[in-house]
Amino acid sequence: MTEETQKKIEESLSSSDVLTTVYDVNRAIFRHLPIHSIDSCSLVCQAWAQLARLVKTQRHTVHALTYPPNPLSSTIEFPYLRSDFDRFLSSVIQNNLWSIPYLAFIVVTNNLEKKGFQSLTSATGDASSSAKYPKRFRSQSASNRTGRCDILQSCLRHLNKSCQVLMIVSDAIVASNEDNQTNEIEQDDAMGILLLPRFPSNTLGIYPFEIPHKTSISSTMSRADLHQCLGGVPDDVPIRLVIFFSSSPQSQTVNCMKKLLEFYSSDIAIIGGYVNRSRYDNRKDTRKHSSNNPCGIVLTGDRNHLHVRQIVLKNQIQTRDAIREKLKELKSNEYQQCSLSFAIQVSCVARGLDFYNQESNVECSEFRTLFPNTPLIGIFGNGEFGYDYLADEQSKTRTFKDLFHSYSTIFSLVSIRL
Repeated sequence: MTEETQKKIEESLSSSDVLTTVYDVNRAIFRHLPIHSIDSCSLVCQAWAQLARLVKTQRHTVHALTYPPNPLSSTIEFPYLRSDFDRFLSSVIQNNLWSIPYLAFIVVTNNLEKKGFQSLTSATGDASSSAKYPKRFRSQSASNRTGRCDILQSCLRHLNKSCQVLMIVSDAIVASNEDNQTNEIEQDDAMGILLLPRFPSNTLGIYPFEIPHKTSISSTMSRADLHQCLGGVPDDVPIRLVIFFSSSPQSQTVNCMKKLLEFYSSDIAIIGGYVNRSRYDNRKDTRKHSSNNPCGIVLTGDRNHLHVRQIVLKNQIQTRDAIREKLKELKSNEYQQCSLSFAIQVSCVARGLDFYNQESNVECSEFRTLFPNTPLIGIFGNGEFGYDYLADEQSKTRTFKDLFHSYSTIFSLVSIRL
């Protein structure tokens, strides 16, 4: 047990709440244990198993990870070994995971996804020898490093079977770590992961989706059919935010956004971009999914619990001062009573180091200054779409032309009140 955990437990035990039973004491302790430890405790007896189930249903934490943890100053040289990634992710899950993930939103640089992780093998040795003499095997020639390990499959090995996965591949990404340090990763190979738990349906509904190429989204499509196409959202549940990723301006993406603006002309936020590839795995369907199908995430929720705000940094916004002033519009619309938040950044691939005279992390660092505790994840794409969506502009009717931009960045802030 870490000193931080011990301190939290002591604070609970010394609070004004009177713990009169063993159950109360156990519940106070369980509240400050990671999921892995709670699962271990659930094996002790039936009472602890019931308490563990109760505690897990009340846990709602958003986790953000980056691999490698400090990509811009990493001492790890490519190729990355899957054994190193396994140790990293296993450690996070065992020691830091506080909620059972319902969706893993993963962003990966194009080069890393193509190369994958490498497994250590040798013509003169085996896996056990590699584990016994890691330094010797790390120094062997690249010809002895065989066996490409798929990035998505490497992640799936560690996630619970009910966790759906949406992986977006782009030339550059935006990723945050557990300490909410965020980097715009343009020249290194890295990946970012946002883990979202299942929330009460009126608080935040999460519907990942994939639109197969043969899907017809006609001008006469009903709202119910559109909801079904976008992850099976119930017809009586209003959509609040749609995050779109597509490999090209495909008709499904374009027609889908047109229908969304038809049904929600002023009450919906849309953000997204054109990327290299996208891969969706709902952990149930064994079909092979195309990497070219449009994918994304739909968010729903009651306005008393879910607050969505969005701003566009257009191409004329090119200085830190101008970025800060525009981001302050998000800050002024921030809902103060929300207990959790996360944000999406979609930037033009040209709006990075070259755009800011080789200065890195310009836009994400300005966001981090205003929102120090909000996990941020995103991509640099070949075209981006979205529009300003603030409290005083929600009644404004948007048209299809309002969506598309060039040399711009869109920030979407999602705040949750439990």
